[in-house]
Amino acid sequence: MIKNLVSIVMPVYNGEKYLVEAINSCLNQTHTNIELIIVNDCSTDNSLEIATKFQEKDSRIVIINNKKNIKLPASLNLGHKAGKGSYVTWTSDDNIFNLNAIERLLKALKTNKVDLVYSDISKIDSNGKEIKKVSFLDFENVLFGNFIGSCFLYKMEVFNKNKGYNESLFLVEDYDFWLRASLHSEFYQLKENLYNYRLHGDSLTHSISSNNDKNILFIKNVELMYTNFAKSIMVSNHEVIAKFQTNILIYREIKFDWLKNNKSIFFEFFNALSKYKNYSNKSDLKKLLMNKITYVFVLNYKERKNILRAAFIIFNFYSVLDIKTIKTLIKYSFFKK
Repeated sequence: MIKNLVSIVMPVYNGEKYLVEAINSCLNQTHTNIELIIVNDCSTDNSLEIATKFQEKDSRIVIINNKKNIKLPASLNLGHKAGKGSYVTWTSDDNIFNLNAIERLLKALKTNKVDLVYSDISKIDSNGKEIKKVSFLDFENVLFGNFIGSCFLYKMEVFNKNKGYNESLFLVEDYDFWLRASLHSEFYQLKENLYNYRLHGDSLTHSISSNNDKNILFIKNVELMYTNFAKSIMVSNHEVIAKFQTNILIYREIKFDWLKNNKSIFFEFFNALSKYKNYSNKSDLKKLLMNKITYVFVLNYKERKNILRAAFIIFNFYSVLDIKTIKTLIKYSFFKK
């Protein structure tokens, strides 16, 4: 590995529309000690030609041209394995780094002596106009959603410890990578906006909601991802934890009585998780669990047992109760069906 060299991996599949902007945002970084590894995943448009023209002008570009389409996680693994940098990140062919992104991420990683750093982002439209700024929730929320986002930098050893991206978990390969890495590598959240995430009709993310087959695969892989994660934390009851996390993520119905019946399993999971450095704040974990159970409490508010359910939450989470939660419990406890 070359010291202070940052390898930027860019998987590309039919990305000609925004590819020039994406490549320029990498090559024009204020931290110039980079290599850009473009993995062309058998594109049928002009993506390869565009990448090749850039390569002719900039020796920092490496092109890997897949002879068949192998999907995102496998392309990520190819790109990482070709990287020579001590640090690595990856980006999509339709998104844009702020020009100081790598510099700021690398400084934060070194200053805080961590293994992985991630930042806030902006969402932009198809024309590059900012829609809104996104400030991610605190790290522990990663248990219920991918709050690491799309702007990050990590030591190459994080990739090696993880043994790469799971190629069987297409559509959640990044989220799965963060969860597994969180058990062995220290994360740091940089509260700066350093990346522009483009929303458009042709994106892979959009296809999850618009394509039924991909939506089914997404849910299947989410459940498998959470099950695998629970297995690395607990000896048994993995399916209970995975069901809870999956249902929260995809907004699937959860019965409050099911939560009550499995309370001990949830506490066991969070207690076991607190032994890992990224999750060592037991109070934050307990508050996170309280917030998710309160969320389910609100969803079930039309049922008549809400006063008893509010009492259940107060009894089990009194040490982390806040004014907002108390007001919510009062409001929905006295709902008349």
